[in-house]
Formats: sequence, structure tokens, C-alpha cells
Amino acid sequence: MPLSSGDDEQDEYAMFVSVDETKVSVISGNLTLAVPRDSWPRLVFWHTVDPFSPTFDIGFPEIHLFNDTDLDGRFDQSEGVYTAYLDPNHAEWNLSPVESGFTSDLGEFVLFSMSALVDAYNETLDAPPVVDSWANVTFWFRLAENDVEYENPAGTHTVSGKTEVFVNMTMEVVNGTGFGCVAIERSLQGGGTANMFHVVEDGPGSEVTAVLSARVDQSVDGENITMPLNQTDSSTQCVDIAHEDGTVQAFYHWGSAALDLSGEGRAMELNSSCFTTGTGLMLHSVLSLSNGTLSFSLDSSAGIEESGFVGSVTDWVKEVGLALAIAVAAAAVAVVIALHVFMRRRRQKRGPAGPKGPEDPR
Repeated sequence: MPLSSGDDEQDEYAMFVSVDETKVSVISGNLTLAVPRDSWPRLVFWHTVDPFSPTFDIGFPEIHLFNDTDLDGRFDQSEGVYTAYLDPNHAEWNLSPVESGFTSDLGEFVLFSMSALVDAYNETLDAPPVVDSWANVTFWFRLAENDVEYENPAGTHTVSGKTEVFVNMTMEVVNGTGFGCVAIERSLQGGGTANMFHVVEDGPGSEVTAVLSARVDQSVDGENITMPLNQTDSSTQCVDIAHEDGTVQAFYHWGSAALDLSGEGRAMELNSSCFTTGTGLMLHSVLSLSNGTLSFSLDSSAGIEESGFVGSVTDWVKEVGLALAIAVAAAAVAVVIALHVFMRRRRQKRGPAGPKGPEDPR
């Protein structure tokens, strides 16, 4: 379903939305986004018109329940006790009606959610759940034409219009387990040669504190060697997805603090860490439930960095059009010259034509 603001002379932007049994798809200018319905909550996206764009994949596969035994505020696999698996084999995701339209604040927009009642399991995947109906989990997705400012307990941050999708995760514990912490897991992956991750602890535009390669597996005998991310005064933290030459093409931002929805809306400190898996990057953000928290909200966003692409197909043609025309003309001239030389040599091999002899009287 195409949406348009109706001012084609000022802005050629348009949003296209489609929904089928497997995914919600949105084309928003140079961003194409798919949110699958047959896997865990994921964002699969790429540059709409750049023919060389890789596909980027950011997913929320699991939530871990654990006690912070080493008191470092971060998640280690050895501390994990229960896991809420968010894949469709363990959770039934319900898609809300997909709302779309136009407002003066948002411009064109699309808004929808996925929600599920998830169980908690021990590490044996084929075993029944240890805690039935552990928590309600909802993901809200919104993509808008205009820049939108959002607020979390750590401050305000802007989600870019057209090329960035806003994601809000809300979790409400239904059956408590007594464990003090939860770790929200995110998986990040870039396609093709976009296999480098730039960790930006102090939010977009700040100094890169680490460059990690997806091709390196930072796990040893099942124990993850995690890189802790320092606390920051910024409202968000960030991981950029780049090529080996440093060109950034995509990013994932998440709030530096979560909002406690159980009581007075207090800020919940967020401690994050990450490690590479050989194919991508795994990011964990830890929240403490020790103060009676039963529900919380955590914001994030993802999108493309347009400066890392060649632009639209039209721009690409303009950039190479002259060179292409010169090359075609040169090729045509070369063909004509080659044909002329060939015909000349052919005539030379035949020799000069002699006088005609008398006609055969017979």
C-alpha cells in the first residue's frame, strides 16, 4: 500500500507497506525493511536501490535469567540459569494490525507490534519449560518520514526519518523466578564484506572504542569472552556495521537506560557487553529486577548510513554516465576500424581483378 504526502515537487519520498503470512515489508525511500513473522523478532534491511548493498540482520533471539554471581553487572554464560527462547518453536507471536498514514509531526509512517507470552527453559532445549507463562514480551516498530525525538531515562535521542526504524521492547514478568537479573540478547550481522563492528560506547558520532571482526569467534569451549561496554552520559550506545576499509553502512542504537514501568517510572541502569561469533556479533544488555521490578521498557533503533552507499540509481547513472557514453563511443569506433581493416586485407589477398576473357561459345 503506497503512501504519499502529495507534494511530489518538494519531495519524491514515498512509503510502501505490504503484509503477508511470513513478514511485514516496508520500502521507505532508500531503506527497505522486512520484519519476519516466522522467526524471532528481527530487522532484515538493506539499501533499496544500491545494487551492491549487503543485507543487514538484527535480531532478538533470547532473554536470559541469571544471578550476577561475580557482581560485575554483566552477563556471562556460566551465570545463566533459565532462558526465554523467542523463536516460533517456543513462542507464538501475534501481529497487531499494521497502522499507516500521515501526520504533520511524523510525515508518512507505519506502526505495528509483535507480542507473545514466553516461557522460561533450562539449558536443555527439548525439555518442557521450567516456568510456564514467565513474561509478556512486546516489540513495537515505527518507521516515519520525519526525524522524531524520543526520550528515555538517560536523555533524549533522535531517530532519523526515512532510513531508521524505531523499536521499543516492553517486558512484563507474569510468574517471577527469584532470579535477580535478565539479559536482553541481540544478534547483529552484516552481509558480504560488511563484517566489521565499530563499538561506539558514547553514542553516535563519538569516538570508536573498539573495532571487532565478525570472522573472529571469541568463544572458547562454550564460554563467551565478552567485551564490557562502559557506562556513558549519552542517551544511547551504538554499534556500527562497516566494511574493512572503515566505510559504515548500517548501525544499531540502544538506550543507555531502561524505564521501570512497575512503579514511579524510575531509570534502570543498563550494563552491556558483546562478543563476536565467527559470523556476527552478540550483544547483551543486563537489567536488575532486584528492586521489585515487574515490567520495563527499552528503546532501540536501526538503519542505514546513506553516506556509505553510492546513492540512488539515478545518481549513480549521473556519476558514471559520461564515462559510460565515452566507453560506448570508443568501442563503436574500434569496431568500425577493425571492420575496415578486415575488408581491406581481404581485398588484398584476392589480388587485382584481370580483364574478362571471351565468352564461352558453348
